[in-house]
Amino acid sequence: MRQLVVPFRDRLLPIVLSQTVGLACGLAGVKLTTRLIAPADYGAYGVFLTFTPLGIWVVHVGVIKYLGRHWADATNKADLLRNVLASSARKLPWLALATFIASLTLAGHTMAVWPMLFLGAALLSVATIAQTALQAERAHWNDFAVSSTASLTRSFVPPLLYAASGSLLALEGGYCLHTLAFAAAGLWSHRQNLRNPAAPTQPLDSIYEGPLFVSLAIASWAAGAMNRWLVSGFFGSLDAGYFTLASNLAIIVTGMLSVVFVQFFQPSFFAAASEEPSARQKLAQRVDGVAAGYWGLAMLGILLLHLAAPLLVGRLISENYRGALGWLLPAGAFGIALSTGQFFHVMLLAGKRERGCGPVDFTAFSLLAAGCLVSSLAGEEWFWQWLTVSPLVPWLVNRPLARHYYFLASPTPATIAGKS
Repeated sequence: MRQLVVPFRDRLLPIVLSQTVGLACGLAGVKLTTRLIAPADYGAYGVFLTFTPLGIWVVHVGVIKYLGRHWADATNKADLLRNVLASSARKLPWLALATFIASLTLAGHTMAVWPMLFLGAALLSVATIAQTALQAERAHWNDFAVSSTASLTRSFVPPLLYAASGSLLALEGGYCLHTLAFAAAGLWSHRQNLRNPAAPTQPLDSIYEGPLFVSLAIASWAAGAMNRWLVSGFFGSLDAGYFTLASNLAIIVTGMLSVVFVQFFQPSFFAAASEEPSARQKLAQRVDGVAAGYWGLAMLGILLLHLAAPLLVGRLISENYRGALGWLLPAGAFGIALSTGQFFHVMLLAGKRERGCGPVDFTAFSLLAAGCLVSSLAGEEWFWQWLTVSPLVPWLVNRPLARHYYFLASPTPATIAGKS
């Protein structure tokens, strides 16, 4: 009995509670947002939010993945955390440049938007580094405190500031305050490691610091953000607001379920890594089962949300956002496609076949991006249909390609390049 109670109490329970708090805050935030924020402003804010992960998905992605892969078996976690933070700080000029370029495309005066975009992206990187270490260590109760802080501030601070001023800049400033609270909670959870005497920083593994994971991250970030850009560009700011709300509602189902699966199963994937053939086969089968379980539950959840959505208008969603209902199913389906593919990405990391992530992820991202662009050019109905069938892509592309590279006899770059 204790073998069941301890994993539930120390692992599954705090993970589920984190997502429960996130769900409650998300629903309350939707009700607040749809009543306080004009759809056109919410569409512009949604585009702003697509650039806030430039730190975690592009500039700092290598150090974050390195930390997640090596934290659990690190003999000196304080030194590792300092090394990762120092490496992240050295990359801040690149983040400043990336956010400045991004701010040129956003609504509002560039010199007013850029500092908030840079600050929000930088603080989000700090928070994600802290949270990645907590999750890799399975310190789920500490992670619960950090996640709850993030959920509360993300859901309530931006719309309340907007209500006080009616300004889009206030909405974006509220996001910066959210990331400040998120980062502070994350650093506080590591206060003991940060108090330890500083050690000389050591270079991280070249595979994580090199161009592979940066280019992969750019593709991943673009895949996650491009639909808001396409809707805004082809269908107008009003539809962009509707799509942003639909995406935020859908992620309550698809994204939170993904977080539960990844937090619960990823450490065991890394622990099971081995070069022994039968062990590798067993891990591949386990990843298949976990990915299929996520896919099935997420598809069921988004279908139920789609069917129940009309009942939410008036109760949860303001009548002003009724137009968002039609975007729920396609937005959620595309989120499932991206999340499912990540399980096969993690399998390659766990199996120390990191260089195989390139051909797998680039192929899938290219297909998804091409489908989104072509279908949006063809019209809203075609775009809707493509997003709805996109969850088939990880099974037709990511899985077979990932298994090919995962089962290669040698993880060396030359071997992979020769067989790709």
